[in-house]
Amino acid sequence: MSEDKQQYCAGCRDDFYNHRDEPGFDGATKCWSLKDAEVVTRYRIHWWTAPTNVSVFQKVKTLDCHHEPGQFAFFKELPEHLREGVSK
Repeated sequence: MSEDKQQYCAGCRDDFYNHRDEPGFDGATKCWSLKDAEVVTRYRIHWWTAPTNVSVFQKVKTLDCHHEPGQFAFFKELPEHLREGVSK
């Protein structure tokens, strides 16, 4: 099951830990959040893009623990000022 979820780890700051099962690495061999992570829908926006328009967001499936600081921000919902008139 965690292998299925692991496909959503790409780009996450903690994905590094999922690739430490190679010889010579000590410590964690899987991200500590992966076991309990849930696949969710989020609205992704590039880190430096102003959230002024619905078109700058991309609806994606990812894990509830996914973080990409400096690259993307993930929102559970579109910002309130953009929700009106948008179908979900």
